[in-house]
Amino acid sequence: MSAHLTDAEIPRALRQGEGQFREFKSAWDRGADPPRKLNWKRLRDKIADAVAAFANTDGGLLFVGVEDDGRPSGHGYSDEAVEELCAVPDSRLRPTVRCRTSRVEIDGNEILVFEVPQSAEAIMVVADGFPFRVGARIQREPQEMINQRKQALRVVGYEQRFRAEATLDALDLELAHRFLDRTPVGARPATEALEYYGLIERHIDRWMITNAALLLFARRPALKWHPRAGVRVFKVAGRQRLHGRKRNVTQVGRADPPLAIALEESMAFAGAQVRQSEQLNGLYFEGVPEYPEFAWKEALVNAIAHRDYEVTSRETEVWFYDDRVEISNPGDLIAPVTLERLREGGPAHGTRNPMLVRVLADIGAMRDEGEGIARIFDEMADRQLPGPDIACDGGLFTIKLFGGGDRFA
Repeated sequence: MSAHLTDAEIPRALRQGEGQFREFKSAWDRGADPPRKLNWKRLRDKIADAVAAFANTDGGLLFVGVEDDGRPSGHGYSDEAVEELCAVPDSRLRPTVRCRTSRVEIDGNEILVFEVPQSAEAIMVVADGFPFRVGARIQREPQEMINQRKQALRVVGYEQRFRAEATLDALDLELAHRFLDRTPVGARPATEALEYYGLIERHIDRWMITNAALLLFARRPALKWHPRAGVRVFKVAGRQRLHGRKRNVTQVGRADPPLAIALEESMAFAGAQVRQSEQLNGLYFEGVPEYPEFAWKEALVNAIAHRDYEVTSRETEVWFYDDRVEISNPGDLIAPVTLERLREGGPAHGTRNPMLVRVLADIGAMRDEGEGIARIFDEMADRQLPGPDIACDGGLFTIKLFGGGDRFA
């Protein structure tokens, strides 16, 4: 069993494209005619930046000698130069980062692979600050802010804790195998794939099971492991909730854990409540959903991925009103994310559940970290709808999407 990608799995990772957990770096200057290999020091500095940013965020994979579209193009460096590039995590970063490096040949082109773990403290590029990753972008952050975020994760890391009473029999391994089939390690047996993501660990003579593994893949009924890990979907007849004899609320669906099933079920329950309207497009009428599909789906998967599972008193909730949909999940924002950043529609990164996010991103269920909310703003603007209303109050994060008016009634 291996906690690292095999040579055969690397092409699958390349096909996933760049994102929060993957970055491609070409070793060629494409502005030259003909293209020539990049200046060695320039490429060295790019590697240092990318490795430090991954370590300061949630870890990830750096592929050197790969174009932006995922095509391996190799490099033109000597063995000695390549060895020095592979030593960058030790020579250019403080403290050093213990990442696995390998040289892999694909279609006759050698690429360099850096598998970068999340660091316990902020990592600095020598004389060049502290890189931090937001989606597929790298930006500089203060050392103090990065360390505060890491300390917060150590305090609230529910997903990473082991459940002493759980055994491997608590997991639905067939479900895990199907769910992880879309990841780079999808061809492995379920236990090996789970181990790759850190969801289970071998301790002497038994497997130790994390809360994240139970959230994702526990055998049903799974409420014994977390009584409120699912999603409830409600329909309100009107623009506000009424009570007593005038009660106008109906629960239209409840998706219980594990999340590998609840994710799809909750999408189906919510999708059934999104109304359609016909609009003339040229000579033909076409159906237009009340809310852009990407917007409401991204808001829902973000709520599932980022909620505080330490809270066991309430589920993630989706409320459909006549004029809006509200998606709420338990949990305050994690630094450095702020309401101001989110309301501006810019990229922002911070999650209390990096293991869940890594799995959901690798199967293609969610956008890369920090980019989803920004795209929701874009999708709503493209439809000439109001931007999302975002709030965090009393330990509850809520995003509201406003629809297209009376034509959907």
